[in-house]
Amino acid sequence: MPSLIRYRYNTMAAETPDGAWNWRVILETGQGFEEVLVRDLVVNVPSFSRADEMPVVGRKFHMACIGRFRVEDGIGIVDAAPAA
Repeated sequence: MPSLIRYRYNTMAAETPDGAWNWRVILETGQGFEEVLVRDLVVNVPSFSRADEMPVVGRKFHMACIGRFRVEDGIGIVDAAPAA
């Protein structure tokens, strides 16, 4: 099932292993939000901008899209959901 996927540049990337985890991908779960760090991000669906009030950190500005998210070898990939 496709879902809302938010993403933004990781301003603390330099503090990650090898300074390589450049993107924060925020997924909605039943328990709130889950954040996934990826080295690179490939978005194969239309995107839009949005402002969100995030727990703990407050207002953040994201790019967002509707799709399916997966990670392969540290690369985040967003694709369209398969047609039903």
